[in-house]
Amino acid sequence: MQVFFDTTLEREFEKVYTKFKSIEISTDEAYQEDLVYLSKHITVFDPCPSLCQKEDFNSAAIDGSGAESIVSLNDISIHLLTASFAADETIFSMGTTNRIDLTPPICTNPEGITRLILLREDKKDEVWEDFEDFISYNYGEKLIDVIHRVIKDIVKTAYKISKPNDPLPKLDTEVDIRKAAIIIGLNLYKDNFDNYSSWMVSPRANAPRGWFEQYREVLEYSMSHSLLQSDIHFKYLFIDGSMNMLLSPGQNQPRLASNYLLRDINLKALEKDTCVVAVSKTTTFPFIYRIAQDVEKKLGAEKKWFLKIPTKKRDGHILNILEDRPHIPPAYGVTYLFHFSSEVPVLRIDFDEKWWYENIHSTDKKQQNDREISLFKDIDWLARDVRYYGYFFDLAFAHNSTIVRFADRDVVANRLIDYFASKGENPKMFIHPRRRLGLM
Repeated sequence: MQVFFDTTLEREFEKVYTKFKSIEISTDEAYQEDLVYLSKHITVFDPCPSLCQKEDFNSAAIDGSGAESIVSLNDISIHLLTASFAADETIFSMGTTNRIDLTPPICTNPEGITRLILLREDKKDEVWEDFEDFISYNYGEKLIDVIHRVIKDIVKTAYKISKPNDPLPKLDTEVDIRKAAIIIGLNLYKDNFDNYSSWMVSPRANAPRGWFEQYREVLEYSMSHSLLQSDIHFKYLFIDGSMNMLLSPGQNQPRLASNYLLRDINLKALEKDTCVVAVSKTTTFPFIYRIAQDVEKKLGAEKKWFLKIPTKKRDGHILNILEDRPHIPPAYGVTYLFHFSSEVPVLRIDFDEKWWYENIHSTDKKQQNDREISLFKDIDWLARDVRYYGYFFDLAFAHNSTIVRFADRDVVANRLIDYFASKGENPKMFIHPRRRLGLM
């Protein structure tokens, strides 16, 4: 496309800017109210020096990528998926880190894993069967087993809160779990856990892009699962994205397959004393740019600070700007905003709620704040690498290893077409129609 920078385009600039400002103006009163609350709850902290005397620890990070439809033939498309990891040990006394020599069993190369998936439109049962097999093969467990374990934990946790003085009932079977949920008024979505393809939200069979995203998330969580099963103890495990859960209104049961894998990872991380840190560098948190600008004006551009986003259940308060965003903070998660410096965006960081209650929460607010400061001093130090200043370096390493560039995509596609040709297939049939027509 050739863009002509004429008055027509200038008018388009004006239209979108006018819309942008109208959104700000129409919500300004609600935002200013929230800003007063947030300003009272911000914690400014002094970072650890680059060289300091602290107990060293291990950290790891996972990121995933891929390329859609690298090869397609009518209603059949083949997609490339990747997931990579980075793992390091801190050396605080020297202000540096050491790369950990580790290759989880799931890996197909020293830095991660590569998979190909084939999707066929209009074959819902076939897509679900392939998806289940993909989870079992990569995550190492059947989806139904993960679902039972996660729902059991949801009910168990809610029962302890609802009836703290009562003995915990038996939760060995689905019937047991449902009975306990009914006793405490916990709303589960369906009566049959096993028939999950009927109640889980999934893309249509003819929507390969949606399935591609589901598969990509599964591969990332499978890599996380594999790292947690290693003999190395990680204090922090960083994942790219949020801990958002898809729940129906008034329900407590997640509706996405990937939600169950994420919850399961958090449960297993808790057992290993590992903190899962979900980092959103691009975020749907409304007006986060205004919060950053207004707080920087008040505190200074280079001050390091964090704040916890309140919820009705935990804090008796919700922000006006989040009234239409019930997924922020996520169910079973705790959300913070973290400001490193004015040179980088404010990050949204989610932690597992159970981990937070066990390791951060305290009825003594000073003690809780001290624990929060210790946590953010740790992760702030992990964002000091000069190459990725302001972003957690292990996540940056994992991102750079997993990203699929156009040249990489073409190499894999061409090799795949060559392989098909070696099996007697006509290679022309698998070259993208746009390429055959000279349009790409």
